[in-house]
Amino acid sequence: MRFASKMIALTAVLLALSLSAGGFWVVRSACRLELDNTVREAQEDMKLFGTTLQALCLMEDPSREPEEAVKRALQNGSAFGTYQSCVYDENGKLLAGAGEAYPEEQTEEDEGVIETTILQRGDAYVVVSSQKIRLMDRTFGITRSREITQVVRQAYDHLRRYELIMAGVLAAGMALTTLLTLWMTRPIRGIARGVRAFSEGKLEERIAVWSDDELGGLAREFNRMAGSLQEKVSELEDAARRQKDFTASFAHELKTPLTSVIGYADTLRSRELPRRQQIEAANYIFTEGKRLEDLSRALLDLFALERKAPQMRPADARQLAAEVEKSLSYLLNESGLRLVAEAEPARMICEPELIKVLLYNLVDNARKASAPGGVIELRGVRTVREDGTGGYRFTVTDHGSGIPPEALERLTEPFYMVDKSRAREKGGAGLGLTLCEKIAEVHGGSLTFESIPGEGTTVCAEIGGAAS
Repeated sequence: MRFASKMIALTAVLLALSLSAGGFWVVRSACRLELDNTVREAQEDMKLFGTTLQALCLMEDPSREPEEAVKRALQNGSAFGTYQSCVYDENGKLLAGAGEAYPEEQTEEDEGVIETTILQRGDAYVVVSSQKIRLMDRTFGITRSREITQVVRQAYDHLRRYELIMAGVLAAGMALTTLLTLWMTRPIRGIARGVRAFSEGKLEERIAVWSDDELGGLAREFNRMAGSLQEKVSELEDAARRQKDFTASFAHELKTPLTSVIGYADTLRSRELPRRQQIEAANYIFTEGKRLEDLSRALLDLFALERKAPQMRPADARQLAAEVEKSLSYLLNESGLRLVAEAEPARMICEPELIKVLLYNLVDNARKASAPGGVIELRGVRTVREDGTGGYRFTVTDHGSGIPPEALERLTEPFYMVDKSRAREKGGAGLGLTLCEKIAEVHGGSLTFESIPGEGTTVCAEIGGAAS
């Protein structure tokens, strides 16, 4: 049985019991009061009738027989009230009376004591009062009776009316209880639907919040939990996708140079080649071996950053930029490019070698994207972070081919390359920006990209822990 059905059934039972008990007590009290009034009226009538009968007997001739005197007095008082009267002698013999006689109801009590009861005769009801009375020095029994069928029927009519009213109230109460229960349990049904949808994998399902009570609060907490769970699942799915892409890309990056190495090595091993071709084959083997070396070094750097925090120490930002400019001067000259390096002097708390790796990779990527005769800009400025602490920002700007908007979000993914053929031609493995992002993160900063296809790219590396 559902919760709503249980609430409806319980409320209906409680409502029916309370109405039945309360109504029974009210109707019973009303009927009892009506019958008590009838009995009281009959007793008052009997008391008054007995006094009247005694007075009439005193007015009779003392020489008359008591029975005759009582009969005459009874006849003279027969019009008194709406009751029918009977008189019995000491032996219970009916002396006089009108209507039905009730000798079995003749009282056994002392003289003057009135006994009243209600009797049923077929479909009729009568109230009977009886007492012993002293008349003309003898004891007589008097019985007064009146039909009260109408009074009893009215009591039964009240009972039936109450039953109809109770049925109506119960039906209305049931309808109202059903509506209220369905309204109150609507959030519970919504939560049940949400949980069922979640169990079926519909993580975007949310529950409508209908109220501010405890059930509404539960619905809000469920939605908050659902959002958090969906976010975590999305992160896990992204991580799984990145892991899958990483594995596939890593296998591909290994396969290409290994194929070249094996092919040229097999050529040198299996045949005699002219000196020029031998040098050319050895050069290919050396070049691909260097690519594998660079790849393994980049992976080792990434793993090292994951496992061990760098040792921070003070370093001069301008000096770091100058050292990067010096180490890249040969490659830039060969590519026909010029590097403009301008950095504000600042004392940075960092791992200097990692910062140089970061700047080296950013400038080298700018070199690969630039055409001969271009200019690459490396600039550094002091910044103030949101928490009030000092920071430093390096920006590297090129005026080369630019990056498509759809590729900007994936630049730091391992082995991702916008132009794979050009990147491999210039010695890229697709791990440089991944490593740069990790270096920025361990220094409390971040890496951001701005690019316009055909015009160039600007990369900003925010580094924390700088002081002027």
